[in-house]
Amino acid sequence: MPTAHDAAIELRKLADALDRKPEAEILPLTISVYANTSQKEGFLSLASLLPRPLAKRYEGDKLMVSHGKRWTDTLSIGLYIDRSAVCRVVKEAQPAEYECEPLLSAAEEALLETA
Repeated sequence: MPTAHDAAIELRKLADALDRKPEAEILPLTISVYANTSQKEGFLSLASLLPRPLAKRYEGDKLMVSHGKRWTDTLSIGLYIDRSAVCRVVKEAQPAEYECEPLLSAAEEALLETA
């Protein structure tokens, strides 16, 4: 498992790359980290290191802890973990069924699968 120092090195590389052209207007950056149920300790460790304030909310079967506001702040960070890792199920729910319009054409989907 990587250490906080390992991640800091990689983030400094990103910061250095952005500083090569500091006046460039860019999209807000979002870092999302997904932990599975066996990674609870790593999730809690990373959450304890994030800058404050933090927001906590439940999104479906995930618990999300976040810093910053997605799409508006320069940088937002979201940590996600399965609720089953941090919560006790008291009543099983039926899974939802979805019907969605296709986002991509067949040709666009084919492009996703090519290297």
